[in-house]
Amino acid sequence: MFRRLLVSSTIALSLVAASACSVSTPGGNNSGPQEKEPDPEPVVSVVSDATPGEKLQLSVDKGEFVSVELTDDDHKEIPVDAGTFETTSASADPSDPATDSASDPATDNADSDDDADDSAEAGGNIGANSQDSENSEDEAAEETDQPEDTSATDEPADDATDESSDDPSADPDSTDDPQDGAQGGAADNNPKGTSWESNFTLAGSSSYTWKATTVSPDGKTHESTGTVDTPEPNGEGARMRTLLDDDMKVGVGAPIIFNFAHKIPKEYRPGIESRLSVEVTDKDDKPRKVEGSWAWLPDDDGHSRIHYRPKEFWPEHSKIHVDAPVKDVPFSDDTFGAKDMTLDFEIDREQITVADAKKHRLTVKRSGKTVMDFPASLGAARSPSYNGMHIVMSKSRNYTMKSERWGYSTPVTHAVRIHNNGEFIHAAPWSVGSQGRANVSHGCVNLSTANATEYFNSALFGDPVEVTGSRVSLTTSSGDIKDWVYTWEEWQKMSSIKK
Repeated sequence: MFRRLLVSSTIALSLVAASACSVSTPGGNNSGPQEKEPDPEPVVSVVSDATPGEKLQLSVDKGEFVSVELTDDDHKEIPVDAGTFETTSASADPSDPATDSASDPATDNADSDDDADDSAEAGGNIGANSQDSENSEDEAAEETDQPEDTSATDEPADDATDESSDDPSADPDSTDDPQDGAQGGAADNNPKGTSWESNFTLAGSSSYTWKATTVSPDGKTHESTGTVDTPEPNGEGARMRTLLDDDMKVGVGAPIIFNFAHKIPKEYRPGIESRLSVEVTDKDDKPRKVEGSWAWLPDDDGHSRIHYRPKEFWPEHSKIHVDAPVKDVPFSDDTFGAKDMTLDFEIDREQITVADAKKHRLTVKRSGKTVMDFPASLGAARSPSYNGMHIVMSKSRNYTMKSERWGYSTPVTHAVRIHNNGEFIHAAPWSVGSQGRANVSHGCVNLSTANATEYFNSALFGDPVEVTGSRVSLTTSSGDIKDWVYTWEEWQKMSSIKK
């Protein structure tokens, strides 16, 4: 009996001990602590239909954007559009610049040219195509002491060919990509908000891929991608024309010029400009980085124009490739680009001319070495030449100078136009006695026939010609190709895209 009680007691104690060591879990057995369920992945969606001329908008649910990249699948050379975000996070500190809504580079400079002189001319008699023409006359090509554009405008060259590249920047030996971050900035891991909008409007008949990095409330990042296709744009196709030709050799001051057949509304300009790129290579086709910028010059006579110039003159012996994939890109509410364009031309030797009104001389340096030093006569006191940086615009072996103001019609030879205010460098045998001693012209630079011939034969479109020593100067309202009259800061402000 005693033994049975002892066994029973032992069993009971064992059961109690086992009970004390166990943990009961509602609903059944539990093999260990359970992990918290992860937050659901954020869901990115396109807000509205992808429409030509409109910006793409994305939103995210159950998270926030960290970064978004939008690429044009048909034109990989176009820089990635990183867009801007609308900060809606409750945790965002509005005083923290990192969480504020980003400024829109496509519109920050939209009114940058409001103060520009809208009376400036827009055409351009630029090619040296007229150099062999006989007895060409231009009643508008007066030599005057007023910066009036009185020259006829040549028909622009037709569209060039077709390919692509990147817009160069920095110094010639740099290999950094100048467009990195230029259209959106580098991404960081901070939440940016739940709404995103592209910086630039969409082209028609195009495919785009967006790639979004998002963060869920638990701090985990996620990647998602999608594609959008745009329909054909509404309206009529319109051409953008260039004033340069393929395979043309030009001087180191030559701007790249595109003219439009009509006025481009300011809201459409960033979408066009964002697709234009310039690539510079040396004579061995090695990349050469040159800082430059596009600028929308003031509209003239109902049409717009965009020019590109480097910060400093182009490096000599460079190759320039311009890519302009503007087909189906909206130009206005009812027009769009008719075709893609490319342009390939060369920068020849560096030739810089200085016409000094005080010293009465014209000097020419080629690749830094003086190759010409001629006596000259510049504008007289009542009709002075204009200080400032001009460029060679065109040249004609025979030309008739006409001026209603001064009442003359004078045939000249070896005329090199350097501005559309009537300034030329040309042969003037009648003033040889004053050349090197006095200024007696109506604003032109007079040379002897022999010296004018030598200079004429050396001149290329885009060669810089600086006039010094006069009492008046060029202004940004003078003539049409006045790119080097602007300071670099002024020039950059005329871009429709914030730098």
